[in-house]
Formats: sequence, C-alpha cells, structure tokens
Amino acid sequence: MTSNVENEIKKIKSKALIQKIFGWIIAIPAGLITFAGIASTGLKESIDFVMVTFFAIITALGIWMIIKGIKKKKLTVLFYDYSARLESDSDKSIDLLSSSTGASVDTVTKNLSTMVSMGLFPNAFVDTTHNKLTYQNMNVSHTPLTQNVSNEPKEQVRYITVQCKGCGATNKIKSGSIGECEYCGAQISE
Repeated sequence: MTSNVENEIKKIKSKALIQKIFGWIIAIPAGLITFAGIASTGLKESIDFVMVTFFAIITALGIWMIIKGIKKKKLTVLFYDYSARLESDSDKSIDLLSSSTGASVDTVTKNLSTMVSMGLFPNAFVDTTHNKLTYQNMNVSHTPLTQNVSNEPKEQVRYITVQCKGCGATNKIKSGSIGECEYCGAQISE
C-alpha cells in the first residue's frame, strides 16, 4: 500500500471522527430541546410547533452526521479487506470479490466506486462493462520479462491467505512461513 493511500485513509478516519463528534454535539442538545418543547408546551401555539420542528430538523442533521461518520469508518475497514482480496485476483473481478465477501455485486460495485472516488484505489476505475476494477496508465504484465535460460525446473512457491489476529486484515504469505501483516505489522502464520 502506498503512502498516498495511507494518508488518504488517515484523512478519511479523521473526517469520520470529526463528523461523529459534531453529530453528537448537535444531536444531543437539539434532541433534548425537541423533547422538552413537546413535553412542556404540548404544541398549543404555532411558535411552539415551529421551534420544535426546527430543533427536530437540527437533531436529524446531527444523526445524519453520525451515520455518515460511521459509514466512512466502516468503508476504510472494508478497503483493507477488498484490497487484500483483489491483490490475490489478477483479474480484479467484482463478481469474485462479491462471492468471497458475501455481499451483492451491486453493493461491492457501489463500495468500490466510493473508494475510488475517495482516492483509495489510485489510477483505478470500476469497469462496469467487464465487471472489474481496472487500473489505468499502468503497464502491468503478468508474463516474465526474461525467460528461464536454464533447464532446471523452477521452484513452485505456494501462497496462502491468512487473517491477521491483530487487526483482522487479510494477508497473503508464503505457505509454511511466518510473515508480517502489511497493515498493522503483527506476525502472521498458517
């Protein structure tokens, strides 16, 4: 993961925290005023109704901010899972990602589109025609640039996917080895 992506994740997490804090700061007092207004006045006069409606709208705005902050935080966690799964898939297939996460194709496509727009997958776009995540301006070749000149057979390296016990992220390591989680640095093994 590049430092640009890590910086974007930090920014998103900071914005999510700020949204949640301001949401609570707005929602709690406005909600209390709304309930107090309803309980004390009974909405007998039109000004009472207007004030209670105003504070109810402010309460709803605070709740909306809290929900948006929670969704941003969840999206960053989901990014770690998606990126690890996509890293092991050379086609970057949304269908395969959907089946491996248990989410619908539409949900995965929407999440990936949001992540791309947030800068979490730089130089990428969601290709809805082929239903995959495509990187642009990157000449990635999956064939070796040089051929094996010797007739000795190449050693087959087998990779496995393991889940980090520290942060829960999915990582890919060589089978039979001990690796390090690329997200939190904890030791991981089979």
